[in-house]
Amino acid sequence: MSTPPRLICLGNLTLDDVVLPDGTEKPGCTGGDALYACLAARFLEPNVEMVAPIGQDWPDAVNRQIEAAGLSALGLTARDLASLHNRIDYHADGSRTWTLYNGEEAFHALSPLPNDIPAEWRKAEAFMVLAMTLEAQVELVETLKRDSTAVVALDPQEDYIAGNEVALRKLIGNCDIFLPSAEEVRRLLRHDDWASAARSFAELGPGIVVVKLGEEGSLIYERSEDRIIRVPAHPATVIDTTGAGDSFCGAFMAAFLQDRSDLETAARAGSVAASFTVAGYGVDPLFATTAEQVRQRLAEWRS
Repeated sequence: MSTPPRLICLGNLTLDDVVLPDGTEKPGCTGGDALYACLAARFLEPNVEMVAPIGQDWPDAVNRQIEAAGLSALGLTARDLASLHNRIDYHADGSRTWTLYNGEEAFHALSPLPNDIPAEWRKAEAFMVLAMTLEAQVELVETLKRDSTAVVALDPQEDYIAGNEVALRKLIGNCDIFLPSAEEVRRLLRHDDWASAARSFAELGPGIVVVKLGEEGSLIYERSEDRIIRVPAHPATVIDTTGAGDSFCGAFMAAFLQDRSDLETAARAGSVAASFTVAGYGVDPLFATTAEQVRQRLAEWRS
């Protein structure tokens, strides 16, 4: 029997039309949280795969890129509908407006469910459940916690928080690692005291909480040691920030599996991966980056 992947990244694959504040447009960028996270993770741990349903029109050229990167197609379950297609408008203040051309129903239909996980991958050491619909996340997390002993990490989706706070708190309580963004913390707790927020989330159940703070870096709370770790963001040339948080999550989890006691290095690895992601459009920078480049940037930063 083949060895299962150490880490499985579960999420979506998308085609994104990016519009910058100056009006510059870049249509048809390859995106999707599963792909950002998986490619970033593989810089530090090669035994990583992704589970992400694909639409009937998903480009063959992208499949060839994915295959060339060493990823298996086993987790790319075909759905009988169009691929997810988004428009991302960046504003001068750094905020973004997302337009989902397919709508929320397609977003849910193209979110992974437990049956999409290949049988031989279900003994993975860890699962990274990325942003998707709340219903899909709940089903995945409940199934993974019931049927495996794996570490389950969760990255929430900011748009579903309002009105679902009780359900989300229960979901957080089922996870081992929780990785919200600053905006998700604000929407759920109504404040921006990151250390207090991390402790509040940990009280629900997760042993580790990582608050992603964008250009301000990240804050990590480890419940067993009652310790807070602050890590700055790695300097970066920024073109397109889409996928930066997903890349952080993937690289963080990969480094965590290498050494579960070194959370600072895990956060630094996440920040370094994100610094490559934002330097171009979509996942193209990650396809063009090598593990050696990531490891070198991480080593130079740590020194």
